[in-house]
Amino acid sequence: MQPILRFLRRYAVPNLPQYALGLVMLFVTNYAIVRIPTLVGNALTLLEGGGAQAAQAGRDIAFELMLWAVTVVVARTLSRVLFFNPGRTVEFRLGVDLFRKLLSLQSPFYLRRKVGELVSIATNDTSSVRLLIGFAGLQVCNVAVAIPLHIHQMWVTDSVLTMWVLAPVSLGAVYMHRTVRLFYGMIRQSLELLAKLSDRILESYAGIGTSRAHGSEEAMVRRFAERNQAYLNLQLRIAKIRAFSMPALSFSGLVGASLVLWVGGDRVIGGQMEIGELATFTSLLISLVGLLMALAWVLAAISRGIVALGRIDAVVQTDDQLPAVEAELQIQGPPALTLQDLHFTYPGADEPALSDISLNLGSGQTLGIFGRTGSGKTTLVNLLARVYTAPAGTVMLDGQDITKVPLHTYRAHLAVVPQDPFLFSTTLRDNIRLKGEKTGHARTSDAREGSLDAPQDVPTQKIVDPMLDRVLADACLVEDIQNLAEGLDTVVGERGVMLSGGQRQRTALARALYQAPPLLLLDDILSAVDQGTEARLVAAIRGLSDHGDDTPPPTTVIVSHRTSVLEHADEILVLDRGRVIERGTHAELIARDGHYAEAHVHQRTEDSGG
Repeated sequence: MQPILRFLRRYAVPNLPQYALGLVMLFVTNYAIVRIPTLVGNALTLLEGGGAQAAQAGRDIAFELMLWAVTVVVARTLSRVLFFNPGRTVEFRLGVDLFRKLLSLQSPFYLRRKVGELVSIATNDTSSVRLLIGFAGLQVCNVAVAIPLHIHQMWVTDSVLTMWVLAPVSLGAVYMHRTVRLFYGMIRQSLELLAKLSDRILESYAGIGTSRAHGSEEAMVRRFAERNQAYLNLQLRIAKIRAFSMPALSFSGLVGASLVLWVGGDRVIGGQMEIGELATFTSLLISLVGLLMALAWVLAAISRGIVALGRIDAVVQTDDQLPAVEAELQIQGPPALTLQDLHFTYPGADEPALSDISLNLGSGQTLGIFGRTGSGKTTLVNLLARVYTAPAGTVMLDGQDITKVPLHTYRAHLAVVPQDPFLFSTTLRDNIRLKGEKTGHARTSDAREGSLDAPQDVPTQKIVDPMLDRVLADACLVEDIQNLAEGLDTVVGERGVMLSGGQRQRTALARALYQAPPLLLLDDILSAVDQGTEARLVAAIRGLSDHGDDTPPPTTVIVSHRTSVLEHADEILVLDRGRVIERGTHAELIARDGHYAEAHVHQRTEDSGG
């Protein structure tokens, strides 16, 4: 009940004026629908008496019938517009709020929830809520207005006959109530199966290359068919229940109609009821049964919408697990970085990923992190980027605890380049200018400013961007772009599939440098480049302050398994199993003849081909 109340307060209440006016239109529609059979009955009674006066009265009634018919068309159309349009608006707002919430949730949430399930919630469930508040809401309100009007008019027409026919109709209503309860559980199971099916499709798509390489296509098809068959079987069960509900309601209506003819016929013969009243009553009963049958059609939509609403609410109400904000982040230029006895254990893990990490890095300096696979290098970067939340008081920027400042403010001051960067299926230009800066180029998302008539292949405006030219040079992308037919306007494909691994890494580096962040985190970004490109990139990172302007170099943390990448670092931490086993500058570590020096000698031997 709580999810429904929260939903109504946030999304339905702002649309109350439209719903109120729509309810008025429903009342007018149903009053006209009830009034028309009454007029037909009155006309039959008058015409039965014959005479010129009866003919004139019949013509007057016919004219009134036409007016009511026009009223039904206009009012019914307006009622649908007034109910359906807010449903579309609610679907839009709900989708935006859900997307914003998903962006704010931390990594532990995504370890518990599968991507396919979240995609299903964001698409299928929001659509189900639209149907609930639009189509199903209209039908429920229509029934709530129409049934009392029909029963009242039936009672006014003949109270005795009304009591006779309400018994079978009431039994049909009881059956509908039990069907709704059964539907609810089945619809919940249906949405869960659909989420699993979506997850299977996404997983199969992401791993299609692996499947082809290992010849496992048939196994993938078989696993997909199993989940698809389970979903199909459940849908067939739901369809059977819904298909049976309509004949059951129709049967109750036919029993009522039989009683009308049996009891009503006796009352007409006995002079207790006019033939016109019997016709009115019969029309009202048929209309009433039609209302109940229409409600049967929306049973699934109602159940599906309520279940979907609960699933969406469960995500929206998820705690973001962020510490309380105590102050805004106050830094001027590149910050000093301090780690104080940093310990961290992943949720559900037994062993700590990091233990007793401490350091002091000055403003604008570079920290190198070296170690074997699994030593905790990426974990440390993730804590600095607040992908995971470090313990309070262990990570400080200019003396401020990063866990006590707003997350969005903190991340606005840093840029992260992961080892496996993500590129969007748009142009190189838009991937680098990630925050939506106006580019004015033809194939970027903002080029046409919403115009569908502008040419797709002609730039609308060329904007000079010295910063973009600079970062392309720093990331060693200039030559690569010149070799692309469309240069920066090249669409890189899904996850940057049109580019090599090294080009993707360098594009992600250019994206980070374009933001000119005070804090720069680089996680083994040179793993997919050749030695020549590595040397140029290292020189570019080392010379970030040598651009002839007053921009200070960022405080930089660079992770690498290559000692040549870390030679310029002001301090290097050598990690092993989450602990610092060596620290110092490159020269100091080489002189110490430890793990770092051994790796350095080994890598130089490999590079020289010895």
